Amino acid sequence: MKKINILISNDDGISGAGLKPLVNEMSKIGKVYVIVPEQEMSGTSQSITLNEYKQIKKYKNNVYTLIGGTPTDCVKYGLYSFLKNKIDLVVSGINTCSNLGQDVVYSGTVACAREGAYLGIPSMAVSATDCKEPCYEDAAKIAVQIAKKFIDKTSKNRPALCLNINIPKKPKGIKIVPLGIRCYDENIVKKKTSEGTFYKLAGRFISGKKNKKSDIDAVEQSYVSITPLQLNQTHFDDITKYKFMEENFESE
Repeated sequence: MKKINILISNDDGISGAGLKPLVNEMSKIGKVYVIVPEQEMSGTSQSITLNEYKQIKKYKNNVYTLIGGTPTDCVKYGLYSFLKNKIDLVVSGINTCSNLGQDVVYSGTVACAREGAYLGIPSMAVSATDCKEPCYEDAAKIAVQIAKKFIDKTSKNRPALCLNINIPKKPKGIKIVPLGIRCYDENIVKKKTSEGTFYKLAGRFISGKKNKKSDIDAVEQSYVSITPLQLNQTHFDDITKYKFMEENFESE
């Protein structure tokens, strides 16, 4: 394949442990540009910053941080500004721990890739599923294999495709699968101090429902899961179902 231009971002910031291995491997197939948040921004989903000026800081050659910006901001600033019309592939990660099931709604890692796809660039979100001992180097090598096949078969069309990829240790192979459903035990923790009462969302992952042939199922069986994410969230089957709401409308 010909050399391509790759934009890498993440939600773990410039100090994210999965960033350097991903850059090293992706550099083998193209010219890599990096723009990431200065600090960790996990769980920010696809939030963007409005009505504020942000500073882009050069970290080193072709590596930049966006001070106070979200992961989605990073992709927007890169693709709309100094990397405009240069990028062939957006890669986000490597995230520590999986992004499975409904995690994709909250994940800043997945948001980077989704934003790239919204802006017309084929995009991938990459996560290493082992939280305790993630092997980013191995995950990066697998991500490059996927990227080669992905970019060879994908053209720049709007909307482009967004892949959510989860890589376990020593995978048996790859499964193209839909999202499953994960279960969490969540609650709000309250803390009182001299300055007032403060609240925090807390909880823990309980399990993934046994969604047969889902991304959760694939990873549990030690396969790399790849889920193509739909950008248009319209539930088309319900368009006709809810047509009754158009009838007998009365304006006050």
